[in-house]
Amino acid sequence: MTEAAAVVPSPDESQAGFRALMRNRNYALLWTGQLVSEMGNRFHWIAVSLWIYSLTGSAASVSLAVSSMFAGGLLVSLWAGVFVDRFDRRKILIIADLVRAGLVLAIPTLIRSNIWLVYVDLILISIATAFFRPAIFAVVPVTVPRQSLLAANSLFSAMDTGTEMAGPLLAGVLAEAFGYSSLLYLDAGTFVVSSLCIALMALPPTVQHGIGTLSFSSLWKSVTEGVHYIRRDAFQWGLFILIFPATLVGAGLNALQTPLAKGVVGITDAQFGTFNSVWGLGFLAASLLLGWYGSVVRRSTLILSGYFLGFIATALMGLSRGFQHLLLTAFAVGFSNTMYYVGLGTALMEHTPGALIGRVISTRQLALGLVRVVSPLVFGALAEWSGIRAAIFVMAMAGALGTTAVVLWLPSVRQLGRDAQTARSPGLWRWTIGSIDPEIEKARQHRMNAASLISILVVFVVLIYRLGSPVLVFVIAITLLTYLGALARRRWGVG
Repeated sequence: MTEAAAVVPSPDESQAGFRALMRNRNYALLWTGQLVSEMGNRFHWIAVSLWIYSLTGSAASVSLAVSSMFAGGLLVSLWAGVFVDRFDRRKILIIADLVRAGLVLAIPTLIRSNIWLVYVDLILISIATAFFRPAIFAVVPVTVPRQSLLAANSLFSAMDTGTEMAGPLLAGVLAEAFGYSSLLYLDAGTFVVSSLCIALMALPPTVQHGIGTLSFSSLWKSVTEGVHYIRRDAFQWGLFILIFPATLVGAGLNALQTPLAKGVVGITDAQFGTFNSVWGLGFLAASLLLGWYGSVVRRSTLILSGYFLGFIATALMGLSRGFQHLLLTAFAVGFSNTMYYVGLGTALMEHTPGALIGRVISTRQLALGLVRVVSPLVFGALAEWSGIRAAIFVMAMAGALGTTAVVLWLPSVRQLGRDAQTARSPGLWRWTIGSIDPEIEKARQHRMNAASLISILVVFVVLIYRLGSPVLVFVIAITLLTYLGALARRRWGVG
């Protein structure tokens, strides 16, 4: 029996959908803690990337910082999964949060002393994060019933998008007003709040694993069990191999977006915050579409469509000549990120046995960490040699060609989620405003959808007013594509 199956939902909980999620004490605490923590993470990224670039003016230096943010995971990822599967996951989460709070608090002192010490500090933060991520990934399925996993992940994604929209915008303003150090102090405080929320959770007994006896041989055996499971399972193996070509683009863009925006396009700190916030607007739009209609789309469709849209948007971002173009491509990148993130996370939760989920996620995290360390270094060096724009274009092409090769080589990647619903699509109006998910009360979903659409439209109206015709053309293009997609699905069952 999986851990998700160990949680028996009440009749009300299994029928109420999104509403029940926030009535679930454990889920509400976890969601709230991550809301605060993710807001701090937005401050952290803005502060570190801008501060290092302002001191060095080098794409390679920023790339090294990005690589350092993931390097620690290469050292402990596999072992972290074993600990997550054997020990009290709540304690692991709390300790990881408190350790990261102390390390972030030290960055302002270290960066004034020796920038190389900042890289070491970032590596230590990534080690703590390597324990935190598989632990929280394993906790989510035991806080909600299995049939609510997509809704729970979508709500987490919506929270993530909210912080992506508000966090960088606020960080840019605070950075200009109070300096980069203030952002890092705030970030440290958010980790403390997150740890307190987790401490108040009461997790099911299946999560509280006994300590038992640990030895190198038992640890190694546990590690290899996760690796062997991934290798034997066609779906897991396909998604694992897909990491290498698909993730290098996002990892490289994290490193090159700061020198592109600040050094090539020449925007201010406040504009840089707005630039990062628009990514969140794309996250929000994709999260709403997944919440409305995600249950009838194959997981493989979400994942692969998200990857290829991201490659196209990344290449176009590298060609940006002004602030407006940066904003448009940032929206598309954010939209694509949410498509594959939610699709991939839900597929892994649905397909992975609960007893192995920590080791599976940690094995994937090791591969992700390798790509996230190597890609910024490679494309950062390429940017120093050939220029930022050329490096971004080469990176996007490498991701697209590599992902295409994996899809052709491993058919299991294309087949994931064949059991998704194939019911006839409703009309375009019901698709956007109507009640699609039978688990959600109709009147409540109408209000949620309408409020979300109004929020997106207000943001676009403000952008059109401030930035002019490029945004207007973009809005019209999105509307036409959405309408054509809905008509195609109604008529021919496309998608």
